[in-house]
Amino acid sequence: MDDNEMWRVVQTCDLAEASKAVFDQYFSDRQELNQQLKKLGVTRKQMSLAFKRYYDMKPAEYLIQVRIAAAKQALQAGASVFDAAADSGYTNFSSFYAHFRKLSGMPPAKYRQLFAQNISRAIMDTPIGPLRIVASQEAILCVEPENYLEKKAGRATEQVPADRIIPNDPSGDLVKACMRELKEYFAGQRQKFDLPLSPEGTSFQQKVWQQLQQIPYGETRSYQQVAEMTGDKNASRAIGLANNCNPILILIPCHRVIGADGSLTGYAAGLAAKKLLLDLEKGRAKK
Repeated sequence: MDDNEMWRVVQTCDLAEASKAVFDQYFSDRQELNQQLKKLGVTRKQMSLAFKRYYDMKPAEYLIQVRIAAAKQALQAGASVFDAAADSGYTNFSSFYAHFRKLSGMPPAKYRQLFAQNISRAIMDTPIGPLRIVASQEAILCVEPENYLEKKAGRATEQVPADRIIPNDPSGDLVKACMRELKEYFAGQRQKFDLPLSPEGTSFQQKVWQQLQQIPYGETRSYQQVAEMTGDKNASRAIGLANNCNPILILIPCHRVIGADGSLTGYAAGLAAKKLLLDLEKGRAKK
């Protein structure tokens, strides 16, 4: 390598490391980030070429990684999804959602549920398989199959942290209360749940989930009937999607929604689990 080649390598290294330092420090402030990049004294193209050559990735790709890493730390500390997005430099929530899901294998709200320091979680063995229960200090956030994230993503997701029931904390008390009430439900000793619920979803989904809780134990409704319950008889397809997105199984009884012809339709824990729940309820409701 001659002297000129060595000089170019040194320049590339210095420029790449300098731009990386700017991204690391100013990722959350777009205006200041752009100003600091200008101070490097090169064009954006020159900086991008040097960065790609030295780190084998585009600057934009690295910036996304830095921002999502910061968002994860914020969510673990208990920040809301909106605050985590804004504080990590995102002005477009759709982009934040897409980037977060791509890098972590799950939506930011789900990540917060599983990793936040002030949230309790536990796996409970049940007749329909292991269920993950997650609770904040105020409400139950999630009841889902243990492997639901992997099945939905079609691949292994970021490692889920071990169970943690925070002692002497309302979140831990809610997880234990949920496990107790589910045990009573499967034993045929409980038909209604006495727990505060806080499912994450759109306003329409929230409306549908509220209606699902009005379906009596031991009975079923078709998607069309649920649509009529929400006041929009033409929304049966949207009802189906909202039903499929229900994050709190059994407590929000999406298993009680079936096809118009009486056929069982999709269920997060599988059709066998749905049949088991319906059979359990019908058998107990007759007694």
